Amino acid sequence: MKAEDIARIKELLPTSLGSSEIREKIAADILRRSIFSSRMTLATYLAKLREVIAQMLEGSISQSTARDVLEGILDSMGHSMQDGGGLTNPASIRRLNLIVETQTQMASSVAKSHEQTASVVNAYPAWALMRLESRRAPREDWLRRWSEAGAAVGWVGAKEEPWRGSGASYAFVALKSSPIWGALGNGAGGFKDTLGNPYPPFAYSSGMGWEEIDRETAEELGLVERGEELAALNGESLDVTSDEIAEVAKRHGFDFNDFARDLQYG
Repeated sequence: MKAEDIARIKELLPTSLGSSEIREKIAADILRRSIFSSRMTLATYLAKLREVIAQMLEGSISQSTARDVLEGILDSMGHSMQDGGGLTNPASIRRLNLIVETQTQMASSVAKSHEQTASVVNAYPAWALMRLESRRAPREDWLRRWSEAGAAVGWVGAKEEPWRGSGASYAFVALKSSPIWGALGNGAGGFKDTLGNPYPPFAYSSGMGWEEIDRETAEELGLVERGEELAALNGESLDVTSDEIAEVAKRHGFDFNDFARDLQYG
């Protein structure tokens, strides 16, 4: 399944909760399969957000065009870029970029997870987590994050020491099947900026991502035995029902029938 298809089948999740409250009160598996934005309850906006993300992933529009479309809708709702450029303003460039980039990265990672047949996993058994995109103020605690996540799962299928490979910058390597990826996304060690994903992005606005590690390298690192046969990975379930979303919405004070009417007639 292509990344743009994954984006389009996500359910819409209205919420008036802030980012930290969303993480605390809504199950991560629901969030991963939903389109949402903190303190955003309008279904028509969430539907347009879902569509522009899919269009970006298929290459039919640019990120700047997607942002312009969303700005137009937000302007009609009374939100203006002039209200400030912080993350609390739905129309700020910073927040729009964060939302669009996070959702596109997530969809791309889920698409990768659904490509992990037995032949692919045996040829490329591991992921290397490394910096793929620069950031003005990059996090400098990835070694501690990795150490905490590894300790939480007993280093099953993961290398404790950073790996430099053939490049100058280091990476963190683990089998694609290792539970360390889930621990990393769940903020093992008390990190509060994570997204609950067992795949990139593991934290908000992160430039860290996956590169595949081939069989020979994985064997040299001691992650796979020579001749060992590895099984295909089950891609994350993409199914989430409107009933599940309705339950979440009602639990946080929304009438899901009103929400559905907003989507149909808004």
